[in-house]
Amino acid sequence: MVVDQVKQYAVTLSYFAATLTVTAESGAVVTATLGTKQYTGTCGSNGKCALTVNYAGTYSVTATKSGVSSSTASASVSTSGGSYTATVKFCTLTVTIDSGSTVKAVNGSTTLTATSSGTATSSGTAKFYLPNTGTWSVTATKNGETATGSVACSSYTGYTLELSYVKVFGVCWNYNAQSTALTRLKKSTDPNGLVNVDITTNPAPAVGTGAGSSPFDNYLPWSGMDEYNIINNAVSYKKGTSGFSRSSYDTVVFIPEYYFRIIDDATNKKRYFYIADKAKSGFTKHPGSGKYVGRYNTISGHYSKTGAAPLVNLTRASARSGARGKGSKWSEYDFASWCAVWLLYLVEFSDWDSQSKIGRGYVDGNNSAIKSGGTDSMTYHTGRAAGTDGKTAVQYRHIENPYGNIFEFIDGINFSDGTVYVCLNPASYADDTATNYTNIGSKIQNDGYITAIGVSSAMPWAFYPTAVGGSETTYIPDYAYFSSGWRVLHVGGGWIDGGYAGLFYFNANNTSSHSYSGVGARLLFHP
Repeated sequence: MVVDQVKQYAVTLSYFAATLTVTAESGAVVTATLGTKQYTGTCGSNGKCALTVNYAGTYSVTATKSGVSSSTASASVSTSGGSYTATVKFCTLTVTIDSGSTVKAVNGSTTLTATSSGTATSSGTAKFYLPNTGTWSVTATKNGETATGSVACSSYTGYTLELSYVKVFGVCWNYNAQSTALTRLKKSTDPNGLVNVDITTNPAPAVGTGAGSSPFDNYLPWSGMDEYNIINNAVSYKKGTSGFSRSSYDTVVFIPEYYFRIIDDATNKKRYFYIADKAKSGFTKHPGSGKYVGRYNTISGHYSKTGAAPLVNLTRASARSGARGKGSKWSEYDFASWCAVWLLYLVEFSDWDSQSKIGRGYVDGNNSAIKSGGTDSMTYHTGRAAGTDGKTAVQYRHIENPYGNIFEFIDGINFSDGTVYVCLNPASYADDTATNYTNIGSKIQNDGYITAIGVSSAMPWAFYPTAVGGSETTYIPDYAYFSSGWRVLHVGGGWIDGGYAGLFYFNANNTSSHSYSGVGARLLFHP
């Protein structure tokens, strides 16, 4: 105002103010900058901070929390004042794991550590504000247990990672449908809410020395299935270590201890098969796990070695006697461990048709059994040897010829007409008796391709056919034979059994005194 004479002057002054409300995170310190002017505040529990700014213009808005900067937003404030908003985001990673776990997130040279919080009986969370993008490797530990995972973080957003000390895998069988395929369960599709690992790809067995792959190679118990030598009744050299020999020593495959749960939904004709790598509420340790299964068909002298013809023309009792003669920790391959292997296969491959998934096996028009070691040249643990499918050996996780080549006696199970008796104590294995055995149910007494299996409340892991009438491409596409009276079990199918053979082939047709050139055995070591 220019004052140029004596009189009273008047002027009106306006105080400029505008409100800029920034949305960030609770406790974040917000800064709005316009040139040299800055306004700061802290977000409340609602994640908002209201700043009063005194100049018009375009503000640059950021926030910091836990020493980490947010994204940058802009807000244009006009000369008319009023209210304005801006939103900034952090790059965060929220890890869900048991409450009280120590959680470490690592990216390059940056390491962040937090303790997951939550109730004592539920999962907790640990939230990290990430100072840089990239792949973060996460490790959680609690009470000696470890869980790991990783997540690629590339933008200002919230990332999540769910970890579990116990990993659960599962498949669902719709036994009202003819398809041999089961449905692989994921966290979002498991109606029982047990699966906590999403498997998104399928196994690819190898042929010959070619490559193979399986998503289960990264998880126990499958990843722990490897070859070992047994020397002087003790577990010795592991495959790949100095001293290991398939020809000098008994060679076996370790079946790591695992836990299972089977749920039968009779109303909807669905059965759920679950495997957990550690103890978990509602799950039971599989009695056939934690054992060492012979890699090869038993050879003369009752060895599991490469390069020799299978030992045949023996009864189950003579196979049992030969195994026991090796030492107190040896037995013939038994029903519990046979069931442990097929359940591992079923959850991994999600299909009853082992011949189509792994290979037909040595089953098509062959004249006699082949020597052990047909898969020794393979570099991958599952698949078939090079050559014509049906005329080559197969292996499942190092177990050679689990079907095909010869039939194998299975101990610890007896049949009396339709009744199935099972024993879990190798010292009590015997033929034609129910003494020390448990009645687990009744099997079908007709021959044919399997269409149904029983569910035993006493031993829910047990596999025994209760109906036949399918085919080589439907239901459970392996054959079953039955007869009345006391009978013993042999499995797998022999060198001429074609489509009858498979991992689930089930022959309860022969008496304990039966022996012929196509039936042999496999060893089992109990540590």
